[in-house]
Amino acid sequence: GIDWQDAAVPLMAVSPIAIFFFLVYVILMVLLVMNVLLGIFCQCALDTAAADKENVIAMQLNEKHRFVETLEELFSSWDDSGDGKCSIDEFHNHLSDEPTQALLRSLEIEARDAVALFELLDADGSGEVDLQEFVTGCITLRGGAKAVHVEKISTANRIF
Repeated sequence: GIDWQDAAVPLMAVSPIAIFFFLVYVILMVLLVMNVLLGIFCQCALDTAAADKENVIAMQLNEKHRFVETLEELFSSWDDSGDGKCSIDEFHNHLSDEPTQALLRSLEIEARDAVALFELLDADGSGEVDLQEFVTGCITLRGGAKAVHVEKISTANRIF
């Protein structure tokens, strides 16, 4: 490129207003180029954020899969009889085990409330919990109560 002075001196010979318009033109072009660069930067940031959402979803699905595998391993260690079901006696026998304690802590359930947990997991009321009831119940109980859960209980109590 050329030096600013080399472009401005011939314009000064024409008119000082010509230099003014030249400066306005240069400033406008610089702003337009900066605007294009900002647009490219923002688009890249939006693309990265969209990819990050997909990454977060994938990580959550992987975490759920690992949680289910952990629950299946824990359940198989409880099933002393090997019949694919865990009775209340088998549950009590393993209540003091470290993996069981860790599960109760992850579900934010006190050890003294473990029998209530078993009763909640026993969806069909058979006195035994099968693998499907156990996994489904633990996933449902994972995390704190949501407003929709509280409202569901409130509505169920109004019916009775």
